Amino acid sequence: MTTKGAASAKSLSTPAKIIKILKLLVENPLSIDEILDRFEDDEIFIERETISKYFATLRKAGCDIQKRKSKFYIKYPVLYLNDIELDTLAGFQKNAKDLSSKTDYEEFLKFLEKLFALSGKEENAVYKRIYQNIQNTDNFPCANISLKYRGKIEMLSKFLNETPQRVKIIYEDKEYSIVPVKFHYFKDSVCLKGYDIKNNVNKNFSLDKISEAKEMPLKAQNTDFGMITTFKISGRLKNAYSIREGEIVTEYNDYIVVSNKDEDKNELFKRLLKYGTCCEILYPKKDREEFISLIKELISKHK
Repeated sequence: MTTKGAASAKSLSTPAKIIKILKLLVENPLSIDEILDRFEDDEIFIERETISKYFATLRKAGCDIQKRKSKFYIKYPVLYLNDIELDTLAGFQKNAKDLSSKTDYEEFLKFLEKLFALSGKEENAVYKRIYQNIQNTDNFPCANISLKYRGKIEMLSKFLNETPQRVKIIYEDKEYSIVPVKFHYFKDSVCLKGYDIKNNVNKNFSLDKISEAKEMPLKAQNTDFGMITTFKISGRLKNAYSIREGEIVTEYNDYIVVSNKDEDKNELFKRLLKYGTCCEILYPKKDREEFISLIKELISKHK
């Protein structure tokens, strides 16, 4: 860059330059000349010797910068996240989903994927598992609450599969046979929402009061449960929902959860379409995917 060009270049702080170099090396292996070109494209002045100093700074900070055939790259892992940081990211995701446009939210998810990719393979798998557990909630809690229940969340999350399974839990010293559905936060505690098979109702089980949980033998699984479609009606339309015979309804402040067993799936889906975005099929996954496919098909026909 010429002296005149350097004089008119953008002013960027040293930390910002280091972060920019870190970002560039994460995206692609680059030579010193290529890094200089990227900075020049953005009208940012930097000297070749300074980049070498920044590499030294990054290495001292724990970034394993390697060189291969004149190109520099960052060797994984370079990122370690603790539970509080994961909870914070989960909170950001909820806010992004609630407050941002669909495009912005998708960009945020890409950012998370890239962020987790900065860890080693083993850490990446752990982060995604823990993070998914956090995301199986209705509301985002403070970090202290999440940390308090981390052990039980991890113990019970293995039962929250795509295929419904029957689990025996000890709750308040009583035995229940349930099909776990999801975690959600209620006041200052975490609850496991489950389908109480014996009483044929959706029920919240506070993790504080669950002392034991184990999967029941396959022969004891309720094969009929897979035929039950459970969905959620939110907002003002929840009060307009007409309950059909045989349906089990659990009411909450802002929504209702309905379990429907006997109705023909096609007829049920057609009936639920009139509730638009206020309706969400919770489980089983097969029904949720079929309902989404039906919506996409209808949209494509009316383009």
